Amino acid sequence: MSAALARNVNLTRELALTQFKLKYAGSALGYVWSLVKPMMLFGVLYVIFERLMHTGTGENFPMQLLLGIVVWTFFAETTGAAVSVVASNGSLIKKASFPRPILVIAATVASSMSFLINVVLVMVVGIAFQQMQLGWHSLLAIPLLVELYVLVIGLSLFLSALFVFYRDLGHIWEISVQMLFWGSAIFFTLSGPTVAKYVKIIGLNPMAQIIEDLRHALVTTTVPWTASLLEDQWLIIVPFALVGISLALGMFVFRRLEPRFAEYL
Repeated sequence: MSAALARNVNLTRELALTQFKLKYAGSALGYVWSLVKPMMLFGVLYVIFERLMHTGTGENFPMQLLLGIVVWTFFAETTGAAVSVVASNGSLIKKASFPRPILVIAATVASSMSFLINVVLVMVVGIAFQQMQLGWHSLLAIPLLVELYVLVIGLSLFLSALFVFYRDLGHIWEISVQMLFWGSAIFFTLSGPTVAKYVKIIGLNPMAQIIEDLRHALVTTTVPWTASLLEDQWLIIVPFALVGISLALGMFVFRRLEPRFAEYL
């Protein structure tokens, strides 16, 4: 490892640890809030869709719902926080010389710490209550989590760069995330009867594909792989292509706008 690369890795690690600690600084519950928020959302959605509307279907539905919420919470909170990460570090950008993407990477790594802990806890609870069906197919959860992170880092680079010049983007993205929530297969499965007619569209959403395939890999194999639900299985290329495009576009926009950050901050 070259000296420059080692410095950048160390800087990323230090910034990520600092952001992780600051996130819970002064909080009585600290990290526990990272569990409380998804659990509260789980409770609300479970009561509405399972107890009141009786639309919760599928084997191990509570664990399917909880896993979807944990994954979604990571996506929404990480991209939401990353929007302003460059703008909020204007003084550091003006005073120090370092690769600017490190700010975004550090922010996503800090969020990933909480997310990975939450995933492990979900699996422990699921195994304890026999709500998990683990096997060799569960190893596919690893590339799915990598796909999720690539999507998050691509969107974070794109949003953080544009936010420096267009501050309304923060509000636009907040609204967009709320709308995307309802089409990301969080409180329903793509194989459920209520969404059968829309699966061709929802299945192309990378978040829906990731959540649905993670359910198959970790919770129950009765949830089909997303590819098998699409009219043409080759369409599974679409969500993966969108993830790749988000990363490429994010890197391109960030690199293009990076030289002008200092004069707008």
